[in-house]
Amino acid sequence: MTQRDPAAPLLGIVTIGQSPRPDLVAAFAAHAPGARVEVRGALDSLDTTAIDALSQLPTDYPLLVRLADATTRSIGRDALHPLVQRVAQSFAADGASAVVVACAGDFPDVACDVPVVLPGRVVPAVTRALCTSPRIGVVTPIEGQVAAATAKWRADGFDPVVTSAPPDDDAALDRAAEQLKRAGVSLIVLDCMGHADDAARRLEAHAGARVLLAQSLASRVAGELVRPFVSV
Repeated sequence: MTQRDPAAPLLGIVTIGQSPRPDLVAAFAAHAPGARVEVRGALDSLDTTAIDALSQLPTDYPLLVRLADATTRSIGRDALHPLVQRVAQSFAADGASAVVVACAGDFPDVACDVPVVLPGRVVPAVTRALCTSPRIGVVTPIEGQVAAATAKWRADGFDPVVTSAPPDDDAALDRAAEQLKRAGVSLIVLDCMGHADDAARRLEAHAGARVLLAQSLASRVAGELVRPFVSV
C-alpha cells in the first residue's frame, strides 16, 4: 500500500499468484499518486499443497503465477478464475474504487460491483489504435501459453509472432528479441504483467522495435479510474 489516508481512493490489484508484490504496487502507484494501492493474491489463502494440487489439474490455458516465496507455478485459468473473482469482490466490499486483475492473458469477465480492468482487453485495444500493420510481435511469459496467446491475438485481429520469456530471465528475453528481430516486426507487446519497464527497454534495444508494456498500459488506465474528482 502506498498511502494510509483512509479518505484516499483505494485501487485494488489482484495478482493471480500470491502477495506481497511490491513491484506491482510501485508500478500502479506511479500513475495513481492520490490513491491507496493494495495488492491481494488469488492464492493467498492456500498453502503449498493446495497450490501444487491446482498446478496438476489439466488445462488448455496455463498461466504463470508467482508465490510469496518467489517460486512460480503454472496453473490453469479456469482454476484461478473463481479465486480471482473472490478477491476482487473483497476489494469492492472494502470500498475500492476500481480493481485490476494482474493478468495480461485472455481472462474471463470478473463479476464485481466496481470497475474491473482486464489488461488482456486493454492492451490489444491500445495496440490496435497504434499499429499500422496487423503483424506484431508478442512475448508471453511461458512456452505453454504461446498457442493460447497466438489464438487470442489472432481473434483480436492481429497476425502475431508469439514467443516466450519469463520475468527476470534476461537470457530468455534476449532470445525472444532475436527471434522477433528476425521476423521483422516493428511493434512488440510484452504481454505479461510481471515484466517491468527495464525488461521493455532491454527488449527494445535488442529487437530494434518499439515495445508496448502490458504493466505500464494497465497501470495508466487504472490511474484514470482513481483520480480524485475536481469540482469546478
